Amino acid sequence: MILFDVTTSYTFRHWNAMGLLRVEHEAIRAFRDACGEGVTFVIYHAEQGCFFPVDDDEIDALIADRKWSVPAVDRAGAARNRLRSLARQVRFLAAVPRIRRMHRADGAAGGYLRQQALTAQLARLSLADYSALRRVLGWLCRLWPGLAPYLQRLDLINHRIHVGEVDARAAARFHPERAVDFARVAHYVSAGGFWSDDRYKAAWQARETHGCALHYLICDLVPVLWRHVTEPTTKETFPLALHWVLWGVDQVWTISRTTRDDLLGHIAENGYPQIAPDRVTPVYLGCDIETGPAAPEDEAAILARHDLAQGGFVLMVGTQEPRKNHDFAYRLWRELNRRRPGAVPPLVWAGQPGWSIGPLLEQVAGDTGLPHGAIRILSDVSDAELATLYRACRFTIYPSHYEGWGLPVVESLAHGKPCIASDAPSLIEAGQGACDHIPTIDGEGWIARVVALLDDDTAYRAACARARGVEGRRWQDFRTALIADFRRFPDRRMGAVA
Repeated sequence: MILFDVTTSYTFRHWNAMGLLRVEHEAIRAFRDACGEGVTFVIYHAEQGCFFPVDDDEIDALIADRKWSVPAVDRAGAARNRLRSLARQVRFLAAVPRIRRMHRADGAAGGYLRQQALTAQLARLSLADYSALRRVLGWLCRLWPGLAPYLQRLDLINHRIHVGEVDARAAARFHPERAVDFARVAHYVSAGGFWSDDRYKAAWQARETHGCALHYLICDLVPVLWRHVTEPTTKETFPLALHWVLWGVDQVWTISRTTRDDLLGHIAENGYPQIAPDRVTPVYLGCDIETGPAAPEDEAAILARHDLAQGGFVLMVGTQEPRKNHDFAYRLWRELNRRRPGAVPPLVWAGQPGWSIGPLLEQVAGDTGLPHGAIRILSDVSDAELATLYRACRFTIYPSHYEGWGLPVVESLAHGKPCIASDAPSLIEAGQGACDHIPTIDGEGWIARVVALLDDDTAYRAACARARGVEGRRWQDFRTALIADFRRFPDRRMGAVA
């Protein structure tokens, strides 16, 4: 049996399939198409420390829509009067000791059953009911501080119900009797965020106990090599998870030669067991963005919505976070506007806000030295809008400090648009000789190249010709390469991979 871990897709099921989510979704499609019933898709449940199978209909929805809609638990509506609200609160308090009596079993399974029963009871309270009850319980915590951990647990469950994160199928999906038996597993495959809980430890223990082979897709080593620009939680959890992975991994896929070299260097430098070089393989991502013309009225509507003109803006795509170096882009555009007042097109930042970006966004918004609209921030861009932005921009910039690959560079070239990028090794690899790579320490070099692409038609046409000369990669190519490399791996227990 092949286990494919879809925990990341389940955890972030409300998000659009971009970045790591898109990679996992495409890997799911690859294994579903190639292995059929030979692959079982599973979710890891951290509290129970077990993996649980996912129904076929949910995987179907995930592949078809690239968005997994898990039904949320419905919360009770507001009570018609205070007396009814009070009665519901009393019933909830009476149910708590009953739940503890019914689910006395110790360990992860018992704790999970208690939590599920508590969640079902809490969903019978409206938000107003819980707010009133919370005030009383908060007062009681002052008298009996030992109640505080239980109240925190209630607050967490209440929040998850309120924002629709509680899976209505969870009681059946994660019932202890459905846990996967690793004695029947030959391969475990992870293509998502393996560091967000302790699933890497469960996989390692299964390998030690049952001898199954572990296969991981690793996008980058940012939290190890660039900790200072890594989200605070990830920079603590990723190195530990990678440590467990490297002590018991059988095959690794990376998304670039750069990441492969970084990983092999990290292994050698820190004394981890050597992995045969042919077991660490770059598998390049696709971009698959429609590069043909869109319906003129649709494209015009998208540009009008954001007050943009065809060929009249510069584009920067990526999550807004310190590693992507939006701060450099801001200072670059500020200096350009100082030197060329009224002659600099808008710079569009397209991407979701990430960690620690708030102060920079406030600085940009409050900068009186920057013309109004000089930097446009689009934080919720659909695939269709992004494709239009690529088609309509004059060129793109990508001054990122470090990447595992650099998909915005590839996407820009796929649309025939020049890209000015930093000289990070993976971006040079992604640019395939068709980009301008300038160190971000060379501010004057960036200014000179931006001005050339704005003012010099000969230079601009030459840059566009270089971009159009790059053959774009497809996600089908990624899926084919991934499965081909997986099939080259010898099954230690069964002789050959199915």
